[in-house]
Amino acid sequence: MFEGCVEIRNYYSDYLDGLCDPQALKAIRFHLTYCGRCRRELEVWETVQADLRSLPRFQVGAELALRLRVAASRVLHRNLLGRLRVLIGNALEPVLLPASGGVLAAIVCFCLIMGSLVVPATKTPDVPLGFPTPPRVRALQPLGFDNGDAHVVVAARIDAGGHAMGYRVLSGESSPELTYQLDRVIYFSDFQPATWFGRPTDGQVVLSLWRITVRG
Repeated sequence: MFEGCVEIRNYYSDYLDGLCDPQALKAIRFHLTYCGRCRRELEVWETVQADLRSLPRFQVGAELALRLRVAASRVLHRNLLGRLRVLIGNALEPVLLPASGGVLAAIVCFCLIMGSLVVPATKTPDVPLGFPTPPRVRALQPLGFDNGDAHVVVAARIDAGGHAMGYRVLSGESSPELTYQLDRVIYFSDFQPATWFGRPTDGQVVLSLWRITVRG
């Protein structure tokens, strides 16, 4: 299966981790039986692996652990939506072309019917789709943020899903306690994303925070 020692040594990592397929595993063991240089090289790999496993494990701080959990949750959420879009697209692709003529005819009929109806007036001003809209706060988490009498101005980056991707403090004294409070308020709040031509997109919102208290 393998043509030389250099090629077989590329499989040492999978061999030590037990990830080789049966054919590769058989070929590696056969080669090691007759090649002393590769056996000594494998012993070096085993020593390095044992040394790495014996290294002490460090405990991650509470602030970093919170940020890692938030980032992992967002990645899993995006991957799930991406897989769903691919599955739905693959399922609908065979029927899109045959059904396109019927859908187009239905849209034309619907437009003709709706054009003959009188649209009632509304008091809500229309927002042109061509104009961009900035992100807005839907629900700011009241998690006991208190900075005394000093205002803190924060610029937060909001993605198309209405979640904060990060922030920076524009004004206000920075401290570890303030950073911890801002992480809880910004990352757990709900935002309305920015729009461009009517579609959600990434944007930036500026918040002026002073004091948020929780009433029991």
